[in-house]
Amino acid sequence: MDEKQADHSLELEDDLDGDHQLISTSHSTIQKKDFSVEVRGMMDINKLLDQASVLLDTHDTSPEGIIDALLDTMLTNKETVTKPEIKSLLFSDSENTVLTQTLQGRVVGEGGGSTTDQSWVCVYADVPTLNNRMVGIARLASQTNLGEQAQEVRFLLLVLAPADEKGTKKSLETGRTFSTLFSSMPLRHTLLESTDILTFKGYIRKAANEITNLKEKADTGLEKENAEKKFSFLDAGRGIREDLSRRLPLYISDYKDGVIGHKALQKTISTTFFLYFSILLPAIAFGNLQDGNTSSRINVEKVLIGQVFGGLIFSILAGQPLVVVMTTAPLVLFTKIILNISEDFEISFLPFYAMVGLWNSVFLIIYAVFNLSILMKFSSRSTEEIFSNFISIALTVDAMKHLAASFRQHYSNDVCYAELKQSVVHVHENLTSPILTALDSASRERRAASEDAPVDCDREVSILYLLLMLGTVWFGLTLFEFVKTPYLSPRKRELLSDYALPVSVVIFSIIGSGVFSSVKQTPFHYEAGQFDFMPVQFSELTVGAVFLAAVLGFSLSLLFFMDQNISAAMVNSPENRLKKGNAYHWDLVVVSVINAILSIFGLPFMHAVLPHSPLHVRCLADVETRVEGGYARDVVTHVRETRLTNIFSNIAIGLSLLFLPYVLPYVPKAVLDGLFLYMAVTALFGNQMFERFCLLFTEQAAYPPNHYVKRVPQRKIHTFTFCQLVQLLVLCVFGFTPWPYMKMIFPVVILVFLPIRHKIIPKIVDAKYLEAIDPTSH
Repeated sequence: MDEKQADHSLELEDDLDGDHQLISTSHSTIQKKDFSVEVRGMMDINKLLDQASVLLDTHDTSPEGIIDALLDTMLTNKETVTKPEIKSLLFSDSENTVLTQTLQGRVVGEGGGSTTDQSWVCVYADVPTLNNRMVGIARLASQTNLGEQAQEVRFLLLVLAPADEKGTKKSLETGRTFSTLFSSMPLRHTLLESTDILTFKGYIRKAANEITNLKEKADTGLEKENAEKKFSFLDAGRGIREDLSRRLPLYISDYKDGVIGHKALQKTISTTFFLYFSILLPAIAFGNLQDGNTSSRINVEKVLIGQVFGGLIFSILAGQPLVVVMTTAPLVLFTKIILNISEDFEISFLPFYAMVGLWNSVFLIIYAVFNLSILMKFSSRSTEEIFSNFISIALTVDAMKHLAASFRQHYSNDVCYAELKQSVVHVHENLTSPILTALDSASRERRAASEDAPVDCDREVSILYLLLMLGTVWFGLTLFEFVKTPYLSPRKRELLSDYALPVSVVIFSIIGSGVFSSVKQTPFHYEAGQFDFMPVQFSELTVGAVFLAAVLGFSLSLLFFMDQNISAAMVNSPENRLKKGNAYHWDLVVVSVINAILSIFGLPFMHAVLPHSPLHVRCLADVETRVEGGYARDVVTHVRETRLTNIFSNIAIGLSLLFLPYVLPYVPKAVLDGLFLYMAVTALFGNQMFERFCLLFTEQAAYPPNHYVKRVPQRKIHTFTFCQLVQLLVLCVFGFTPWPYMKMIFPVVILVFLPIRHKIIPKIVDAKYLEAIDPTSH
């Protein structure tokens, strides 16, 4: 045997005789316990829960330490079994780090498939020398890594049973009882809020009682589902009646949920500030645009008065109060269309504008009465995200336009050009040549022109504009994501994240207007006290103008219908886990009434807005982080479905009318553009279309492992993403075109996306893959 062969043999001997061990693992699926049929479930709760040991907010971070703490409270003098004996059954290694038998939940993964719910784990064992069954529950102080597939545990359940118990009382069956309850995310959220053991156990018993009636509720839900299949457009008013019957019994709770409950008041206050800034500043910006477009016939004051009136009415009367309504960029564009057409046909603008609004309200009521919102069942996540991404692009484009305008006005105007030429001439002032003589002549001409120019060369204004805009969005996003950092305490991190937007706006307003007060900045144009509540003069309209307004009103109603319903659909997304239901039809009625009143007084239109509405839900939500294959993602566990945030924010905007003329000059326009970018970027969080777009430039090995990529071939994913990008491009062409008559088709384009998704896309991407990427069932 040569030397190499001898070395190789020694290596094999080392491997065979070393410390390596073999471990056997197996996984099997077991059904949740049906408390309405399996009587043992409720019997276990009644018998074992009162004697169960509960540890609240234990700081142990190892499986052995947590189980030791539980066993210290579980084992009584009546038991002769020892802790080492029990631990030898609970752990499969000598270091007591690997749990032998566990129960965990399986939940739907992002984009389909399933993944392990790592927020809780049930450890169980049958102990030969144990006399009685016993249960222990430990609520950990923070998410704790207890090993593979248990990297973010907040609850550990320990179930022990005598080995000679009958089958229905074995540790697995007892563990199945408690695991069925702990698989409920709402229960876990409630248990995290419990402050004492008695309340903790009370919540578990309440959940068990609710699950006992699950069978009856499921049967009732099936009957309702069968009834909904008969829902038709001709059943006039049914959608409105069902919306009201669903939401009216919960009306009082819409107020209570904003102040009662764990962190309810904190979330209400922080979300009110978020809505206040995210509504007020864009409303001022849109008001300035309207002021310039309409020659002050619609101005900032009118926009804010309309916002307060419409926002309060919607907050009080709407079926889904989490939806945010305000005037939007598409409505500003449509107002410009109305103005251009009124000028082309020599029609008085305000009466014509108001008549378009009244026709719009009439059509919206017709849509609501004849249940047209059931068409939203054909709306899939892809359609909603295409429109959401368009809004993000529109916000970004607006910010970039303002930045470019600042650089044209202050950085690259004729005065700056003249100064640049003058400096070149001064450098070569002792040189003579025909070229330099010509340059000097041009320089003098520019200088002469600059003396009469209304602007100066203030490059520092544009540089500061850029810094304030980027600083606002950077600081806001940093605070928004601060909750994911290890700094400070969890409560303080969450507080900073909740107030990310208002803090960012205030700080960079102080920097822009205080620290750099010597730099001249263009203030917002705002004049108060010009509006009086007088109806517009409809008598100035001819019969032809009224019918022309009907055509525009119909086009506008399609925009309202799609915007309102898409925003509501994103709020009511299953991922948000809302409990009180939607009210698509009734909300259309409320919006139509609001806009009819606004139109009569010549105030700007308003409807549900993106991305404010889904961001509003996110601000009121509690989330838990789930790790899937090394990738962390946030999952909503609970949302406070309250009207108070919308009401309080609109009242605050109304009060702002009193002091806005004094405060507004200190808020730089650049900060507003930073706010636009902040909302555009945060709207992309959780946006699957944007994630799939990023996959186009991502190495395949770096794809998220639990994504829909596990169920759909890569080529099909990219094909579907390309189809969405084409639709987004078409939407941008019609939305940003400079021709007003072409913009009228914009609402129709959004509506056409529904049949495209159901009739054309399936011919390109197989239906089974579409259902994985973009399921149509809501």
